[in-house]
Amino acid sequence: MADPTTEGPGQPHRIRLVVLGVAVLVAVIGVAVVIFGGDEAAAHEVWSLDQGTDRIHVYDADHSQVAVIDVSPAALREVDPHFDPEAGRTVPHMVDFDSQDRYAFIAATAGAATIVIDAVDREVVAVLQTGGGSHMAAVSPDDAAVWVAAIGAQQMVEIPLDLDADEPSFEIGRRIDVEPLLADTGYDYPSVSPVCHDYDADGRAWVTLGPGTEDGGLFVFDPVDAEVVHAYDPTVVRANCGIGFTDDETRAVANWSGIFGADVEDGEGEWYVFDTETFELLQTDTSDGVDAHGLRLTPDGETFWQVNRGSDDGQIIDATTFDVVGDIDVGDTPDILDFSPDGQYAYITQRGPSPLSGDPHVAVGSEAGLLVVDVGSGERVTFLATPEVTDDDGEVVNDVHGVGVRTTTGDERVVSAAPPRGVIATAFSCHIPA
Repeated sequence: MADPTTEGPGQPHRIRLVVLGVAVLVAVIGVAVVIFGGDEAAAHEVWSLDQGTDRIHVYDADHSQVAVIDVSPAALREVDPHFDPEAGRTVPHMVDFDSQDRYAFIAATAGAATIVIDAVDREVVAVLQTGGGSHMAAVSPDDAAVWVAAIGAQQMVEIPLDLDADEPSFEIGRRIDVEPLLADTGYDYPSVSPVCHDYDADGRAWVTLGPGTEDGGLFVFDPVDAEVVHAYDPTVVRANCGIGFTDDETRAVANWSGIFGADVEDGEGEWYVFDTETFELLQTDTSDGVDAHGLRLTPDGETFWQVNRGSDDGQIIDATTFDVVGDIDVGDTPDILDFSPDGQYAYITQRGPSPLSGDPHVAVGSEAGLLVVDVGSGERVTFLATPEVTDDDGEVVNDVHGVGVRTTTGDERVVSAAPPRGVIATAFSCHIPA
């Protein structure tokens, strides 16, 4: 688990990336390089988060790398000179964008922070200390706020937004303790740590709990009044990871990892279907694999894709009938997935040999990177391998976890960053095995 946070937001000054020649890049390790110009921008780009090296790798629609963004503590101290996480790492875990795809919000578990990046200029504009184990930052549908699920702090943390301002500022708003929120539900929750969330058509956040395999739970949170709208019996609904909604927002889908571990018999994960108006649990089904994790609706709204991180497989679920209609080639240690806006490609993160989160019993693979799959045929298109980084003992430290797709404006900067130095793998908890 990441270390406790220091209260209060960071200072929203901008990192100014310096334009340097290749020779200077070689000589001065850690300096970022910006290259302007290039071919016409692609319609979309993919942000791949290497939490093992504190780097974000950005690929265009042709799957060429166009940027590397350094979010290590040393780089972020250019924004907030006081940012000095005890873990010595940030560990960028999950990413979300506002509705205009202008800003990226990166939840960094070990950094106990949420990093705000201008996605066009490739500049970090704020480092906000949102709490230990800041696991997921999700923008509300109306762009009014970002809510951050902080596992270690056991809080939902608000970042109010005014993105129409001439110069938007980013500061922490309310910090809502989850334990008192759930105290009056009548259920004995094994955990009060929020893990992941997404919003329904009314702007209510559906929040899963964890991170342990036996710690799951689900509640519906009204961000306006900071109240629980509905809570589910954690002995029935044990959701601890992915959540999504059908196109018409009438159905919610969430999943649970299942029980697994080195000293127990691995169990299959589960997924659940809910009516978003009545909150009725409509269906419970098996994930047919170990450690159900990433879950995403295809852009055409026809199917959900869900991966099993532990058994290296996945399901395609019809978004109308909720029948399993196919399986997926998800590669080696899949985790989170997203789609190109036209629905042609699926981008599935691959953890590699040194996962910082999850259970090595089920989450160890061969190479960290991003698997690109053709959605129509199910065939592999390419594998975007993350440049390998090793520690002083020669062990690979790359660990690609989060992924997000944004549409491009054509004005994006092409950015490269020097290789990381002194990378130390610092573990934290996510889906702790039994």
